[in-house]
Amino acid sequence: MSCFGGHNEQIYLLEILIDKLILTPDKIKVIGEYPIVIKIKLLDFPVFEFTRDDWDASKRNQEMRFMVGKCCLFVKRPRDLVQELRSSRFKLGVFRANETYPTAEAELTLPGCLCDQISMLDNDSQNQPKPFIMKKGINLVDPGKEPSGTLHLEFIVVCLGRIFKTLYELRPKSSVSGEQDKEREIRVTRFIPPEFLDKTKDVILQEITPEVKKPKAKKPKAKKPKKDKKKKK
Repeated sequence: MSCFGGHNEQIYLLEILIDKLILTPDKIKVIGEYPIVIKIKLLDFPVFEFTRDDWDASKRNQEMRFMVGKCCLFVKRPRDLVQELRSSRFKLGVFRANETYPTAEAELTLPGCLCDQISMLDNDSQNQPKPFIMKKGINLVDPGKEPSGTLHLEFIVVCLGRIFKTLYELRPKSSVSGEQDKEREIRVTRFIPPEFLDKTKDVILQEITPEVKKPKAKKPKAKKPKKDKKKKK
């Protein structure tokens, strides 16, 4: 099977994880005390924005750990997804908050291909394909094409098949709106089967219950004999 197969729509999960941002000293000065915003544009998705505004600007150095991520579910035909990934470019920029002109940016095409994952999915529905993963440091340049730093990230696309099921159960007094002319809203809770719930509790208890070490019994110290004090005459 080639990349031109895969006519049936599939459900995909896209994850973008930002590890760390390394900027050159002059770009650190340009950013100043402003919060840093990383924007990523891919295919026809809305722009993904990542920020960390809890940093103390005075303590910033060239390497800044973000450790944040975002994900989204989408539906596409595999052949369309492959063609779009081949023809489009992965665009990212580093901005000062509330500004539209990037301090540093990069454009690249995604390496590899999703063909193998698509073939596996259509040939063996019982075995889900391996996710498409790109984990690398991307070199950044400023609008004048001068080197400006590196952004380390992880990009993951997972195919979930044609059906992705999540069970929910109604909560007591679940109806929020009873008006006939409007869409009715209900409150639900994610349903976890009891057999999984019991296992989850056991795992959680094992993780949060610290091992209590019994204190060792202290041996009584031997009393030293008292010395007779000589009385002064």
